[in-house]
Amino acid sequence: MGIVDEVVGALLIEVCLACILYGVTTLQTFMYYQTFSNDSRFLKGVVGTVWVLESVHTALCMEMVYTYSVTHFGDYDFLGNIYWGAGASILVGVFISAVVHAFYIRRVWIMSSGSIPVTAFISLLALCRFGCGIGSFVLSLEITEWSPFRDSIGPLVTIAVGLGCASAVDVLVSLTLSYYIQRDRGKWESGSQESDSRVDTILIYAVNTGAITAIASVLSVILFATQKKSLVFLGLVEIQSKLYANSFLGSLNVRAAHRPKGPAYEFASRGGPGTVPRIRPPQFRTPGGTDFTVPQVAVHQQTIVMNDHGEVDAYSENSIKGELV
Repeated sequence: MGIVDEVVGALLIEVCLACILYGVTTLQTFMYYQTFSNDSRFLKGVVGTVWVLESVHTALCMEMVYTYSVTHFGDYDFLGNIYWGAGASILVGVFISAVVHAFYIRRVWIMSSGSIPVTAFISLLALCRFGCGIGSFVLSLEITEWSPFRDSIGPLVTIAVGLGCASAVDVLVSLTLSYYIQRDRGKWESGSQESDSRVDTILIYAVNTGAITAIASVLSVILFATQKKSLVFLGLVEIQSKLYANSFLGSLNVRAAHRPKGPAYEFASRGGPGTVPRIRPPQFRTPGGTDFTVPQVAVHQQTIVMNDHGEVDAYSENSIKGELV
């Protein structure tokens, strides 16, 4: 295996995967603005900020790989240098994870009914991860070569502690949200299989998103410490920021699957309050002019929705009966 394959081969593949995930991020952003136009301006602003940061991060990743593999093609000495784009992409990734962590911590605060010890502990870990990320960026500017950077204690501490705190935040957020959802699920369920399935979906999503980003953090630390001659750890760090953005947008868009679906026919009521609505379906006539038998219609709808605050609302509408006219 040549030195180029050994140093930047895996990084190139991982950046390609990161670009695919950026496409998913863009699609999820579009779906969010199309589906949840009534969300608060603040939340829409957060979504837009995450997408802009992801766009900048993707551009930096592509520019970094292009510089290593094309601009300095054949320059083996340059492969040992820490290009400024690598540090800049890590810095943007730190801001992306900070925004996503802040959003999840806010959810924990709401779901825990304002529990200060739980929220404060997770917030402290998130701040530690942010500080270590900034520290890694500063060290990448001071130590301009990969070999001494990988052998120094400072970068190892900032990367290990920072990604370790990120992993802890992801796991704690998942476990905390799962605990409070499981504790309060009796308030939302009506005993129907459909409502039980929806609550289970929320639980599974909360656990899986935290588990994926936590695994990425742990693997990045292991690869940084063991693969001294490869930049495979750097590519995994770039992918991790995409996972954060997609988990954030996915937690917002998953609400669409639990929104009340509109009826197939138009409901109209000519009376005052309390009047049973009537359904106006398309009109059909037989060739012989035979009248149809008017069927009875009964509708019952029960919905569980997780809003953007992390709250799960459950309600059940009364049955609606009427005749097709």
